Amino acid sequence: MQQYLNLLQAILGNGVQTGDRTGTGTMTLPGYHYQVKLNQDEDGVIHGFPLLTTKKMSLKSVFEELIWKLRGDTNIRFLVQNGNHIWTEWPFKKWLQETGQQAIIDRMWKDEEKSDYSDKWKQKKSEFEAKILADEPIKIASRVEMASDLYQTTSFAKKWGELGRTYGHQFRRFGEVCFNDFDGETREDLFLAFDHIPRHFCEGKDQLMDAIELIKHNPENCRIIISLWNPQDVDKTLLPPCPCFYQFFANQEGYLHLNMYQRSCDSFLGVPYNTAQDSLFLCLMAQVTGRKPGIFNHFFGDVHIYLNHIDQVKQQLQRIPGELPSIRLNPEIKNILDFKRSDIELLNYDPQEHIRGAVSI
Repeated sequence: MQQYLNLLQAILGNGVQTGDRTGTGTMTLPGYHYQVKLNQDEDGVIHGFPLLTTKKMSLKSVFEELIWKLRGDTNIRFLVQNGNHIWTEWPFKKWLQETGQQAIIDRMWKDEEKSDYSDKWKQKKSEFEAKILADEPIKIASRVEMASDLYQTTSFAKKWGELGRTYGHQFRRFGEVCFNDFDGETREDLFLAFDHIPRHFCEGKDQLMDAIELIKHNPENCRIIISLWNPQDVDKTLLPPCPCFYQFFANQEGYLHLNMYQRSCDSFLGVPYNTAQDSLFLCLMAQVTGRKPGIFNHFFGDVHIYLNHIDQVKQQLQRIPGELPSIRLNPEIKNILDFKRSDIELLNYDPQEHIRGAVSI
């Protein structure tokens, strides 16, 4: 996809070197945009699907993370069960921090260039994922000091596999207020005031289903928006959403278009999957609302290349992109949550070899 290669070249040519949250360092641009034009023919084949050909990508991973978000899930267990490790690093690091294993974090990297994780990190991460899959019961201290039972039983995955109020929560429960959102003193007052503590004090907004209803019944509406950025929840997740603002355009009869704004953009590892995933999101939304997918505009905020990915980016820029693949969706699916990976057929995908890179956390 030439638009993506142009982005990489623009960052290398015009970006500024800066520090970042992870300590790795980046080359950064303050904003960028490119457009993907999807074309669905009369046989239902969607041409020009933006799965990179200059390095191999997994449509399986793209779909699994998307459906995980759309179903409102915020726990990595579903992903790990499906061999998807894209989100493991963040809860794994938290588990190490909170269980006295800081020494592994201190020696996270294999070398000073941060070219890969250390063998110890990888070994311990595999052990962590095995615990997530086994999901054995564990005891944790009660969060209600007035409770007679000082401990509650939960499971390993529920305790340590949670990312918090990130994508899935914001898609399906934006603005939800729960008992544990209150401070300790207020929780004690509520505990004394109620015979039964409700799970939700304020139901969240199901933005996904609201958007589908607006596309179907009020297509000229300029407010078909899904916002994943809730300032109240930024400190209640291990990583706030990077793609964080979606606006659908349904005012062209028979077509659906999408603008997406991404606040933070890991251009080598993340962006190819973000572009493919939200193009797929557009395709799924179009089908379940009786339309064809049209234009996907990808707007970038802080768009960067991590310094430990510079060599990989240069390697990719030496490759000549091939023709983009096509996809075909199962036309029988009318509910977006019913899609399975087998309902998406990938056609004519001929990528070059995968290029590895370590994610910075």
